[in-house]
Amino acid sequence: MKIYYDNYCPNCTVFVKNVKKLDWLNLLEIKELRNPTHISEAIGISKTLAEQQMASYNKKWRYGFITIYMIFLRLPLFWIFSPILFLFKITGIGQLIYKELAVKRKIIPIHCDEKSCKIP
Repeated sequence: MKIYYDNYCPNCTVFVKNVKKLDWLNLLEIKELRNPTHISEAIGISKTLAEQQMASYNKKWRYGFITIYMIFLRLPLFWIFSPILFLFKITGIGQLIYKELAVKRKIIPIHCDEKSCKIP
C-alpha cells in the first residue's frame, strides 16, 4: 500500500517516521505529497484532498481516517486495537476525530537541509 503524507506538516512527518519504524513486514511504501517526483507518479490522486487528509492507494484511493485504519491493520503491534478502530470506522467517529485534528495541524512551507533552503 502506498501512503502519501504532507511533508510540510510536522505532526504528519513524526507519525510517518514512527510508522516506518513499526512496519516490520515492509507492507507500506511511504511517499512525500509535496515532492514533485512522488506526486507525478500518483495517478488519480485528488491533490487538494490529499493536502487536507493523508492519502493511501491500494487499488483504490482513500483519504483521512480510513488511511490511518489501513496503516494500523498492516502494523502487527496495533492489531490488538483493530476492533476499536473498526468501530470508529463504521460509526464515522474516526473520520470526525481525524478531520478535527487535520484542520488544526500546522503547515511549515520552508524546508531546509544542509545544502539548500526551499521556499515554495
